[in-house]
Formats: sequence, C-alpha cells, structure tokens
Amino acid sequence: MQESLGRVNAQARLGRAAAIASLFLVSSLPLFSDVYFRALALATDFDLLSSSGAYPLAMLLFLLIWLLVNRGEIAHALSKDASGFRTTWYSALGLTLLGASLAGRALLKGPGLFALQLFLLLCFLQGCASIAFPETSKITLKAFAIYVASASIPFTASTFFDRPISLGFAGAVVPLLKAVGYPVERSASTILLELPSGKVSSLVIDSACAGTASYGIFLLLDGLMALDLRAERRKAALFTLAGLATIFVLNLLRVAAIVHAVYNYGELAGHHVHLYLGYVLFTSFYLAYALLFARSFGQRHP
Repeated sequence: MQESLGRVNAQARLGRAAAIASLFLVSSLPLFSDVYFRALALATDFDLLSSSGAYPLAMLLFLLIWLLVNRGEIAHALSKDASGFRTTWYSALGLTLLGASLAGRALLKGPGLFALQLFLLLCFLQGCASIAFPETSKITLKAFAIYVASASIPFTASTFFDRPISLGFAGAVVPLLKAVGYPVERSASTILLELPSGKVSSLVIDSACAGTASYGIFLLLDGLMALDLRAERRKAALFTLAGLATIFVLNLLRVAAIVHAVYNYGELAGHHVHLYLGYVLFTSFYLAYALLFARSFGQRHP
C-alpha cells in the first residue's frame, strides 16, 4: 500500500513538472514565433533543408534524440524537482540565461541569423528550466553547452575565419586532384578545372565547402555520446581526434567527387553531387562512428 502510494505521489510530481515545462514552452511561442516558423519552413522545404544554413536543425535533432534516450533519468530528476521549489545557484544561472536570451532577442533581428535566434530560444528554455528544475538542469545544462559550442562552429568559421579556412582547404584539395590526374589550378580559394571541351569551370571554395557544418555535427554527436556513456576522457579524446581527421578526409573526397562529376558529366551533374553526396557520405560516417563509439564505451562508468 505504501509503495503504491509512493508511485502515485511520484507520478503526481512528474505531472506537475510536465505542466510547468509545458507552460514554459507555450510562453516561448509569442516571443520566438518567427524562429518556430523558420524551423518549420526549413523542415518542410527540401531546397531550404539542403542549404548549409539548415545544420542547426540537424544538430537539434541529435539533441532531442539524446534527451529521449535519457528520458528515464530526466523524469526521475523532474520528479525530485517537483517536490518543492528551492533557490539554488541554478536559479541565478537561469535568470542570467533568461536575461541574455531576451536581450539578444531585442538586439538580433534578421532572417540570416537563424542559428543565433535558435540559440536564444534554447537559452530561454534552459533559463526557465534552471530556475524551476535545478536537479534536471544538472543533466540538460551539459547537453545545452555542447550543442551551443558545436553549433557555433560553422557560424564562427564563416564570420571570422572564412578566408584562411577557404585558402587552406583549397590548398589541400588541389594537390590531391592533380595527383589523380585532373587538370586543375588554384586561384586563391577558387579551383579552376579545364574541361575536355576546352572550357574552364570555376569551383569557389568557402568555409562551408570545407565542411565546417560536418565538424560541428560530429562534435555534437561525439560530445553527447561521451556525456551519455561517461567515457574515459583520454580514450574519448583519441576517438575524437580520429573522427576529426576522418571528417577532413571525407570533405576532400567530397570535393574530388564533385570535380569528377563536373569534368565527366557537366556542371549540372556536379551540382547534384554537391547536393546529395554530403548526406550519404557523412550520415554513413556518423552512424558508423556512433556504433563504434557505443561498442567501445558501451558500459557507463560511475
């Protein structure tokens, strides 16, 4: 009887926590309505989804899957949080996140800032959670930090380091193309390909072409898996370095495949390869890496 009553009380606390969380989510709708609409537009339009600006949604999907996998631990923490409100340092952190989110929302406007606006939305929700659910925030804050840090990589690269990344990647891929026999030259960050017809096709390389989004997605996946499995740091770091090196090689191969398609089948074929190859190549790698990582760190360490 007492055990049954305890389960009922736990379910009631979890229900209260779910109601509070739903209230936070609903309160974000009028504040971030354009972000929700933009996310919906990206998710339902393949042309937009295939653009480099859609990477935050792919990363958000990984984050949601991670939360789903850890739903039991999160539900237990929510049940403890709902037993009574208490002020902790998480409350101050939550207020700081809320303030930063609302201030950033007032200052940053524009359709080209979707990634930043999405960060602010998540910052708002995490701020609310930190105030109301300190125990749960011990779990979600780490995942939130990994998401923001990794999803910031493409934006930071394109904003501040686009030219050096572009030059470096073009300088790495052109010798590879020459080594396998393609008539290419490099002009700054542009690859000049002489076609069999005698015409010259230009492939402009920027930081997005260098695969910055693929690095961000990989580091998010890697970080969440390391967090979930509580992987031993030294071994996990070696896995991460090996994964980053593989991502670099895959990006070189992707550009080589695009050049091959343009040289043999024309620029339209190159466009299609550019559009679809990344999905196949990197999705396959992420899946293989996740399986290998899980096999190596399959048991959680205390």
